[in-house]
This record gives sequence, C-alpha cells and structure tokens, in this order.
Amino acid sequence: MKSIKRVCALTLAAAAILAPAPALADSPHRHGHGHDHGYGYGQASAVVSADGSIIRSRNIVDVWRAYRGTYCVVVEPEVDLDGAEELYARAVGRYWSPRSLSVQRGSRACGGDWHNTIAVRSHASYGYATDTAFYLRVS
Repeated sequence: MKSIKRVCALTLAAAAILAPAPALADSPHRHGHGHDHGYGYGQASAVVSADGSIIRSRNIVDVWRAYRGTYCVVVEPEVDLDGAEELYARAVGRYWSPRSLSVQRGSRACGGDWHNTIAVRSHASYGYATDTAFYLRVS
C-alpha cells in the first residue's frame, strides 16, 4: 500500500514539474499603459501606502485617503468595472493587529464619480477603522 502511494506521489510531482507554465507575455491584460511590475493579471492594480500615496500602479488614475481606514481609487476609463470578475484587496506589511479589508465599487466617501471609483476600507481586528498599506487588483 505504501509503494502505491509513493508511485502516485512521484507521478503527480513529475507531472507538476513537466507541465508547461503559461506565457505571461501572451496575456491580453499585460498590454496597455502603466507597468504591471509582476503583480499578476488584471485590468488594473496598485500598491498603496497607508497614507494613500501610490507605490506602484497599472491603469490607476488617482488614489487618496478619504479618512482613517478609507481610501478612494480611481481607475482608467477603459477599465471595465461592470464586467470585472474580481475586486481584490489585501493588506501589505506587518501590523500588531490583524487587518480586514473590504472593497466597494463607488462610495459616497469618494465623491460623485461612481463609474470608475473603488473604495477600500480597512479595519483592525477590534473593529476600528485603521490606516493600512494595501494591494488592489481589478480582474
């Protein structure tokens, strides 16, 4: 029985090693203005510091900190937020308390242009809004 498990494990490992990796250059999402910087596929992406300044971005027009724990991200007009499969945000860096991020298309905190604006909200584990550096991706 142990030999069958070993053979299966070795077969799966060999298949994983020998399987061809997808070519990143052939991805339609890697074209357009801005730089991808290796942050994956998607229509738009950004790394934003806790003060709301952009560290790296692709297809992002502007980012600002609306108030503690709430950030507004404006994407390029050609980014299709209506057809987006995923709006994804995760905390970047280490914090003394775990962070929970939420993403909302359009928000009163970000003003009147709801069609190409994303609000990112950050809360610490105890429920209070808190500033957090984050990575955002629109796929």
